[in-house]
Amino acid sequence: MKNILKLLRWPNLLMIALVQYLIKYSIIESLSIPHFLSDMYFLLGVICSISLAAAGYIINDLHDTETDKLNKPNRVLVAGKVSKDMAWGLFSFFNIVAFISGYVLAQHIEMPGLWLLPVVAAALLYLYAVDLKKRPIIGNMLVSLLTALPIVLVGVYDILPAGTPENAETIVPVFKVIAGFSVFAFFVNFIREIIKDVEDLAGDKNQGYKTLAVILGLTHIKYVLIILVLVLVVFTGYFNGYLFLSDKYSGLYLLLFVNLPLVYLIYKIIVSKESKDFKTASNLVKLIMLTGMLSMAVFTLSINLRF
Repeated sequence: MKNILKLLRWPNLLMIALVQYLIKYSIIESLSIPHFLSDMYFLLGVICSISLAAAGYIINDLHDTETDKLNKPNRVLVAGKVSKDMAWGLFSFFNIVAFISGYVLAQHIEMPGLWLLPVVAAALLYLYAVDLKKRPIIGNMLVSLLTALPIVLVGVYDILPAGTPENAETIVPVFKVIAGFSVFAFFVNFIREIIKDVEDLAGDKNQGYKTLAVILGLTHIKYVLIILVLVLVVFTGYFNGYLFLSDKYSGLYLLLFVNLPLVYLIYKIIVSKESKDFKTASNLVKLIMLTGMLSMAVFTLSINLRF
């Protein structure tokens, strides 16, 4: 069981569930935003999201065994701790769960066309595993978009069906907030995907991959990463400045736990000399994603305390 959980990247699955429930309880429920899904149907949506992600991790590892022999020899498939037959079985199982839960949810909110969304997402994750991850930028962008998607879908499945002309003024600002968090998630994950390519540089080059890190080399890819982090700092810094005018506690949280860690990330990228040195930067990006998402709870708590 332990090795299967490793194959599924259980901390990442937990992060997806945490973010979706943060949106539900820290924003929608706490601020009394009109919504449609009961707790049971919302759970079904979370199950759909984490099942798609789990299947994506499995298919990626199944098509990455050769590079992992060099980059990550302790991965459970490479080390033989989970058989390929078992991995393919789990891949099929999680996709079926995602398709069924997605279909039921789409019917429930009376938007039947949305049943195709999990199917398209699964197809894109498969395409990434077999081809797109070997190419520059497009694979990184695809994974980052799919990482941000579960955030937006909370609004699409839970808030949108409850929308009426009368409550539009309440719902639209919430959609903007959710969109802001999804943009943040996209940027953070895009940075991490490129950092992961730097970490995997030797194995990717050995297998003939043409990732941006392979094309540019270690020195030049660092400049790209620094520019991307600076763009994210400007994005979060804008909100930081806005918050300090109206909500000093939330502004202080964003400064201490998102913006300053981003500045420190730039420093870690600059001082990294080899691919293995980027491991700390990769872990730091994970932490920034977590603290950024937890800011939902901080913002809502601050609003409730003021009112």
